[in-house]
Amino acid sequence: MSPSVPLKGDAPQRVWTGKNVSYQHLKVFGFLAYMHASKDQRSKFDNKSKPCIFPGYSEDEFGYMLWDLLDKKVMRSRNIMFLEDKTIEDWKHQKSE
Repeated sequence: MSPSVPLKGDAPQRVWTGKNVSYQHLKVFGFLAYMHASKDQRSKFDNKSKPCIFPGYSEDEFGYMLWDLLDKKVMRSRNIMFLEDKTIEDWKHQKSE
């Protein structure tokens, strides 16, 4: 998707398909995101979402790679709400109130 020197600065996808490349799906690294917790991962009274940090994209599988702030582990999911104007510091401050 990025410009290529052999293609004289053009993007490979644009050369192959003839269509413009969209970058709207890209998200900002390191910002707060909420991952949907499926029914089998939570009990009746648990929250339906988990706070996470978005460290980057997964190379292996489809979906986003996330750092779960509560369970302290890496997760992958496609059901995410990104808050690109919030950081982990905002979450810590909100949690302490």
